[in-house]
Amino acid sequence: MIEPAGAPKNFMKSPLSQLPPRKIRDLPREFLLAELAKYFHAPPPNSIVETDYSLWVCTETGLEFAHPLLPGGAAFYEWASKAARYYFNDRWEFGEVARQLRTFDFEAAEIKVLDVGSGPGHFLRTLDFIPPERKFALDLNEHAVRSCQEQGFRAFCGTLEAARLAHFAGQKSYHVVTAFHCLEHVADPVHFIRELRQMMTPDGKLYVSTPASPMSFEREWFDVMNHPPHHMTRWNLRSYQKLAEILGLKMRHFAPAKQTRSQLVQTFKLKTYGANVAVSRHVLLKDILLNARQVFSDWRWLQLRIQAHELGGADLILVEFTAP
Repeated sequence: MIEPAGAPKNFMKSPLSQLPPRKIRDLPREFLLAELAKYFHAPPPNSIVETDYSLWVCTETGLEFAHPLLPGGAAFYEWASKAARYYFNDRWEFGEVARQLRTFDFEAAEIKVLDVGSGPGHFLRTLDFIPPERKFALDLNEHAVRSCQEQGFRAFCGTLEAARLAHFAGQKSYHVVTAFHCLEHVADPVHFIRELRQMMTPDGKLYVSTPASPMSFEREWFDVMNHPPHHMTRWNLRSYQKLAEILGLKMRHFAPAKQTRSQLVQTFKLKTYGANVAVSRHVLLKDILLNARQVFSDWRWLQLRIQAHELGGADLILVEFTAP
């Protein structure tokens, strides 16, 4: 984090700027535990939320960040990762990055790909044009790493620093490094991207994705999984541009095409039933009709959001970093 010279010890700092940030809200520990219980439909162990948090916004970039910047520990992730939907089998960015890699100047057999925060290897599996032995996976979850190894990928369980010390992740070794939905979890995003950059060949590419916050459904529904202790930071296009500027990198960004219908349905389901609740198509359509006025109001708001939004209303942003 960037700290102005002579700042007092308790000075609140944005990860990306020297300008004083603005407080958004308090996030007491008991509130977060209650929201986690609602989200997962099971009471969490009290120990997985270690402190009270507050949410702040960087006045220069719009990046929202937690205070303290204390990510969830092993107990939090062990509990949360037991949920069936914690690891996504497919994400929009998996297909987009695979499409980008097919246009790479290298022969597919020569490309080395490192996926940080790989989970059980869902993204690496989409790269069927690259030999398994050229795919490298890094994750903190032992079961996920074992799954990657069983698929023929080289995989390491631990942090990026531990992987380097074990001579698993060599500096300037990889033509492509990916980190999908990792940046928002770390306490120091500048340091994290700098570390990933060191893993790349000089002409390599780094792909990073996060939610584009606030997401469309967050206007009326609190997403505990997009807040601490799960997410330390909440990203937008301006904050990514500032991150690239700090690190001296070139940047391109991508986002899914307009998804008003799916966003409308998702918003309605979250407001009506909550998270992780299975609802039949018949029940969903009946409830939408019974609440047609509210659904129409939400649809109008989403249309206005699309017009004003820097990513056309997308709830996701994918960024490509390269050397200047």
